[in-house]
Amino acid sequence: MSTPVIRGSSRADLLAMPAVLLGFHPTDSCVVLGFEGSMVAFCARLDLDWFVTHFDQVADQIVSASSQVPGCRFALIGFGDPDLASLSVVEMAGVVGQSRTVDLLVTDGRTYWSLVDGLEPQEFTFDTSSVAAQAVYEGVCISADRAGAVARVETSDPAPEELVTSSRAVVASMSDQETMELLADLVSSAEALPAARALLLAVLVEDEDRMAAVLTQLTRATSEVAWINLAAARRVAPPESEANVLALLGMASWLSGHGAAHTSCLEQLQRIAPGHAVGSLVEMVHRDGIPPRRWDE
Repeated sequence: MSTPVIRGSSRADLLAMPAVLLGFHPTDSCVVLGFEGSMVAFCARLDLDWFVTHFDQVADQIVSASSQVPGCRFALIGFGDPDLASLSVVEMAGVVGQSRTVDLLVTDGRTYWSLVDGLEPQEFTFDTSSVAAQAVYEGVCISADRAGAVARVETSDPAPEELVTSSRAVVASMSDQETMELLADLVSSAEALPAARALLLAVLVEDEDRMAAVLTQLTRATSEVAWINLAAARRVAPPESEANVLALLGMASWLSGHGAAHTSCLEQLQRIAPGHAVGSLVEMVHRDGIPPRRWDE
């Protein structure tokens, strides 16, 4: 599945870009766009008060992410209360270096202004930007807020115990080769998995070796389909399967560019299975700002 190319040429387009990249409209946020030349290499969203609550952690993450991008330059955008948004953006400019910023913008959702050139506020509406028009044409899904963007990786409706027992019996009756073949079919299925098959996938990855097999199969090219199927498994997963499914879903989220989902999976894992082996890998790529292309190298 190819990733659509979205092009922008104005500040209004730059302001619209975070919603496309994040998959939701950011509010009360400081957004960091890291550029390699004219291409966006990474996009990070922070709470506006990041510099009060997590200064060192955030600074380390942004510096690590930018170290992966040759000649990285930054556009910093504050969404929300103008005073706090301006302060948040200025603090981030201090972290990345004023000389490496291409623009510092603030918007309250109706108007925007630059902290660089001091021009009068300009009107801004996401729907009228060329970036929004391109996103609609390409079928890019943009949720109204973060909750909508992460719903598919947070919704949990575990299957009834009798169905879980039945699924485990099916798996137990199969040879190792048969389980691996079934696992590969389920992860790569181009058709939406019905609940029964999604449950089979969740039960299969309870086994550490089978979980590792899925991990080694994940690539940037296969991750979007795997993400859809693992999200289906996450919904019906029993408690015993939940951590392993979330860990794989977090990796698939990272590889496929579902940034909000990646962060959500990491947060959930930290609550239910701190120290999880694959979860630690999910945390490392997030903390160090490692680009997904490194996985395939």
